[in-house]
Amino acid sequence: MTRRIIVTYVILTAFALALLATPLGITFAHRERDRLLFDAERDADTVVAMIDDPLEAHGTIPTAAITDNARRSAATVVVVNAHGVEIVDTANPSRVGQSLANATDIASALHGTHVFGRGELSGTDSAVIYATIPTTTEGVVSGAVRITYPTTTLDERVRDMWEQLVLLCLAVLTAVALVGYILARGVTRPLRKLEHATDQIAQGDLTARVDDDDGPQEIRQLANTFNRMASQLDDLLESQTQFVANASHQLRTPLTALRLRLENLEAGAAPDDREPISAAGAEVARMSQLVDGLLLLARDSGDRAHVQPVDVAAIAHDRVAGWHDVARERDVEMTLDAPESAWALALPGAPEQLLDNLIDNALNVSPPNGTITVVVRKRGTHIDICVLDQGPGLDAEARARAFDRFWRAPNAPAGGTGLGLAIVRQLAEASGGSSRLDARTEGGLAAEVTLPAAAGHGPSSG
Repeated sequence: MTRRIIVTYVILTAFALALLATPLGITFAHRERDRLLFDAERDADTVVAMIDDPLEAHGTIPTAAITDNARRSAATVVVVNAHGVEIVDTANPSRVGQSLANATDIASALHGTHVFGRGELSGTDSAVIYATIPTTTEGVVSGAVRITYPTTTLDERVRDMWEQLVLLCLAVLTAVALVGYILARGVTRPLRKLEHATDQIAQGDLTARVDDDDGPQEIRQLANTFNRMASQLDDLLESQTQFVANASHQLRTPLTALRLRLENLEAGAAPDDREPISAAGAEVARMSQLVDGLLLLARDSGDRAHVQPVDVAAIAHDRVAGWHDVARERDVEMTLDAPESAWALALPGAPEQLLDNLIDNALNVSPPNGTITVVVRKRGTHIDICVLDQGPGLDAEARARAFDRFWRAPNAPAGGTGLGLAIVRQLAEASGGSSRLDARTEGGLAAEVTLPAAAGHGPSSG
């Protein structure tokens, strides 16, 4: 935004300067032309004064003085007598004696007219600025004086004038850019602070606030609204956290008590009654699992301010070892492909829950004598956790819906809640990562979670 404001200021100023400087430059160019014509007329009058007496007395023309004077003024002086014959030519003395009576300006001057202008004249090699005036003796024209300046003299003066205008415009544009930068920084500084606070809120730091007495009134109002919104959001999430804590206690306690009573009842029940009691206990266990999943989803797991470096490779070793006996009971082999260490950023406990849910899902669909492979690898600035199974897999539509809450595949084993992958996705995203399912060419699914790598922890390789 700062750059756009400065560019706008500079463009507007450049446009205004162009509107002012162009006519000004043209006016100065005409003024320099008139000034040079005036100089030519003045020099011609000076030469006339120098030759007036010699012409009247038929004496010697002071050619050396005229030549020195012409050299100082960078002009060319031509003097002709009453018949138009050159008697002085400071640029080409060899032309002395030749007639210029047919030259338009000389002919006009010999008739008593003063001639001024710009163009090509007889006896000149290029366009010039000239002034031709007659000399008179007792009212009779006795000759004429022509003063010429090369047009390069006028061009140089005009070019110098334009260069000065350009330098002045550049100085003005530089000053405007500097002032615009100072003004733009003053306007955008509160916006940058607001942007920073918004980013902190997005990362989970709900304590972020901005100064609401800095900047223009509109920005101060925006900052005040932002602070009120952040405070209300913080209060809402705090209320949710308290609700989750209370609900966790209030729901788990009666369910645990009910399960214990059913277990006690089953132990002392008749053989015919044990099966329905056992089924009721399984339903209570399933309800407990469902409550745990719902509470986990409702928890403020989006607070990224609490992410911390964790060694995913070490956690994978631990979880694979923890599930090894369960897998062996189901005739499923578990293998691990992981480096010695792989540090990632995640919420505390998130990698363990991610792996538990993914391994549990893989065990539920793995056939006897199947293999589950847990892979941990470093990929650039990310750490990948992948659980590979050899189950029946899912088609593209089912894979797209697999992370929805309570959704279960048509061929899924009984007893699930449909919350496992939803929990995986929420924990992954709350940790700043992502999750997805891919079909394996050899059959089964590849459930993958990607977490941001923790900089400064290592070595990590895969």
